[in-house]
Amino acid sequence: MVTFNIAGFLADFTNGRSEIPVNSSPLTVKDALNELWQLHVGLRDRVVNEQGELRTHVNIFVDGENVRRMQLLDTPITDRAEITILPSVSGGSLS
Repeated sequence: MVTFNIAGFLADFTNGRSEIPVNSSPLTVKDALNELWQLHVGLRDRVVNEQGELRTHVNIFVDGENVRRMQLLDTPITDRAEITILPSVSGGSLS
């Protein structure tokens, strides 16, 4: 079972759920995300763009490793993977 951890404002699109299990056995991050989109349609457009590519202000980690340093959404996963979707944080000022 793959488990998604949804961080920050993205939980607004998962009915407030920050941990979501996916009971199938997806082979890649993209496959797992497609399962997640079936459960929470509104989340898709906040994570990927119209071409299905990862948005620049969103990071995805598989078992703690950023997919940007691997094969992006084509990164292979195990059936016990933990996938974290984390929006980038910016702004603010130093006082």
